[in-house]
Amino acid sequence: MASILIVGTDAALLEGVAQTLVGAGQQVTVAKDIPEALETLHGKRPLIALVHCDELISRAQMLHSALAHGGALLAFHCDDDERYTLPFSVKRTTLATLRLPLERQRLMALVRYIENRAHAAGRELPESDEASRPGDQL
Repeated sequence: MASILIVGTDAALLEGVAQTLVGAGQQVTVAKDIPEALETLHGKRPLIALVHCDELISRAQMLHSALAHGGALLAFHCDDDERYTLPFSVKRTTLATLRLPLERQRLMALVRYIENRAHAAGRELPESDEASRPGDQL
């Protein structure tokens, strides 16, 4: 089960995406913007952040330190046009840009990929348990 943060302002879309993820056994937190998300997380670090492009363009720097080690940033937009051009600094740290709700299956595939990658790297444990991970002692 991955901890997923969803940030955006389209309540109906976010509810649908959150229900899809929860139905797949994921733990989901929803916020309207990045400052609200950081407050809602209470120091917890999600493995995946799914953030609307508008919010990423204006506040991406605030979010990077909030992700778990090995976590991934996913961007999304709702428009049919491809008018969102992310700045290079944001684009290079973003795993994928999705058009929701059309690409829900791609979102689910990315979540599974990120979970598997975290599991293979031994990063699926919460931050507090990392020190006690087997094999880390010398």
